[in-house]
Amino acid sequence: MQLTSDQQNGKLTAVLLLLITLILAYMLGFHWFVKRHMAYAEELDGLRNQLGRFQAVAGQHDTLVAQLADIRASRDDAELFLAEGGFNEAAAAMSQRLGQLVSAEAEGGCHVVSQQPIRPRVQERFQRVTVNVRMRCDGDDLIRVLYRLESEVPMVLIDDLNIIRPRTRRRVGGQVTEVAQPMDVRFNMSGYLKS
Repeated sequence: MQLTSDQQNGKLTAVLLLLITLILAYMLGFHWFVKRHMAYAEELDGLRNQLGRFQAVAGQHDTLVAQLADIRASRDDAELFLAEGGFNEAAAAMSQRLGQLVSAEAEGGCHVVSQQPIRPRVQERFQRVTVNVRMRCDGDDLIRVLYRLESEVPMVLIDDLNIIRPRTRRRVGGQVTEVAQPMDVRFNMSGYLKS
């Protein structure tokens, strides 16, 4: 009886030793190989996905080239820049344009008090031309002038707009009446030189 139990324990021990030997042989000899091939398989899947995306983009090549050619042909944005070659010429042209708009749009209740070009302190991609303007104007005339300034080509931007409505008091007889004066308007108009 004792002999059979020792034989069964010996068989179990032999099977366990064989199993441990196989696991050690796998870990030392083959695990790195299997692990490396699994990493290669994941990398290969990633590369296949990337190749699919590149092929999809490459398939759009002709369409994108045609769109780029259309954009280059239209070049409507070039007209948005001021046409003059330098800062002083552009500032003078903007001031002249404002004067022409005031003459054309205002019904006599609007005039430019002063205009002063301001050189930019910060360098930008395109050179900015800014003119500081002070005007006396009625509300309706001002709206028409500013609308025309900002909606026409070349592009002119209005910023730092300040409007003050001065009132004067007059004594007529025994009553004090307030008389509305044209608004005192101050703003900066800016445009960009292409070069």
